[in-house]
Amino acid sequence: MTHYNIANPPKTLEFDQDQPQHSCEIEFYMAQLMSQFHTSGTADTICATGTPDHVFDILSGRQFSYLGRTKSAPYRQPIVDAVGNAMHQQMPIPFYYDIGGGYHAVPQLDSALSFDVGLAELFILHQTTLFSNAIRSVYAPGVRFSLVVDNLCALISNDIPIEKTTEYCRQLRVLIDDLRLAPFIDVLVESEHTSVTDFVRSLAARSPSSCSTELTVQQYNNVERFLGRRCDGDEAAKRALHYKQIFAVSEHFLAPLITGIHMTQRATMSTMGFRPFPGGDSRIQCGEVVLTRNNKGKLVPALMTNVKAYACRRLHFPHVLPPMIPYVTFAEQITPPSNTSGL
Repeated sequence: MTHYNIANPPKTLEFDQDQPQHSCEIEFYMAQLMSQFHTSGTADTICATGTPDHVFDILSGRQFSYLGRTKSAPYRQPIVDAVGNAMHQQMPIPFYYDIGGGYHAVPQLDSALSFDVGLAELFILHQTTLFSNAIRSVYAPGVRFSLVVDNLCALISNDIPIEKTTEYCRQLRVLIDDLRLAPFIDVLVESEHTSVTDFVRSLAARSPSSCSTELTVQQYNNVERFLGRRCDGDEAAKRALHYKQIFAVSEHFLAPLITGIHMTQRATMSTMGFRPFPGGDSRIQCGEVVLTRNNKGKLVPALMTNVKAYACRRLHFPHVLPPMIPYVTFAEQITPPSNTSGL
């Protein structure tokens, strides 16, 4: 994924409000996506004797995971065990999915952080809906998804105001309700279960990190993009030094609340990777999810973190999209893409 070098900042991100000639194709694409929400409650159980291995095979398939069968293998046994436990109780299989701190990093420096839900969140809900349907085809009780927002982590690490991230969570819950997904999707918000005081006290009790504070250009740029402003090298290094400790405290407080299968957008040593959008292998909080064309000219979603080589247009489809999604950004490629999961 491409990040910025502050010595060579990208051009200003501008949006053409005129609908491009191919807007009808994009509108049709979005209408098809929305139609799959409307049929989310109609999945029939085809295999009443579905097994935990069936569930894992669906989860690790190409549609939902970028890892592939071989790289997914280390996660199989704990997931199969958790699925088996849910099946034994004839309960929905519980999944917990990290989606960030309740905001999106800037797609270029000197632009504003985003606290609005958009195409990224719509695609995540679409992916979880498709996964729910696939599981219900082999196991009638289906799944229960909790989208995890670690907004205290965002506050302590990057000074992101709680009121901003709680508004993001409110919008996300409205979108879930609008799409009638509340029966199997909810939002787990860190600040609703842990106080800032307890978080800070736990962080203070930890030994200071002794890791190197020397940052690569990419690490430095990431600090700035998640802060939403420029900072000097000393501030960036100090913040980066504390990230690991802050994440550890966050995990400590979230662990008792995550009572099922924990998944992340990028796989970790302990968490299975789940695609946030078709073809995706990146974290939505790192930028803006847009529609673009791949090297075969096909419309695809992608995470835009670099706008230098793209002409962007915001397209409005009020008769297709829910009110929480006021527009779709189409990023027209000026230079050929090297991949379609990140721009």
